[in-house]
Amino acid sequence: MLKYNLSWQRTDAQLLEALLLATGGEGGTTLQDVLLMIDAIDGDVLTLQEVEQALEKLMAVNYVSVQKNKLSLSPPFMQDYEDVSGAEDEQQALFRLLEAKELTPESMDEPKILLKKYKLKSYYQQYQEQFGG
Repeated sequence: MLKYNLSWQRTDAQLLEALLLATGGEGGTTLQDVLLMIDAIDGDVLTLQEVEQALEKLMAVNYVSVQKNKLSLSPPFMQDYEDVSGAEDEQQALFRLLEAKELTPESMDEPKILLKKYKLKSYYQQYQEQFGG
């Protein structure tokens, strides 16, 4: 069995779009705000595994970072995003942007450690308890 999921999923683009909307492209936001935004956009509730894998991949390609318990979009993502913004289906455009980024097992190790330090699981559980996903 593979240690990491190295293929891009629709949920990765969903999380990226929600993070973009929750932050307005600037600063950081909480995991809770990102999950609420996904629910507001698509009516979806992502599983802990989907959230964890999406964040690992987005961090591995240097699109998302964790700072002071908040999730932030990176300058490299914002630069790449300028090329696709204004697309009719933003989520599809973001997915195509992600597909151009290669994922390697080596690039996934550090994000996994950082997400453990971030306490992703406990933030996700707090969201579940408060909003009953």
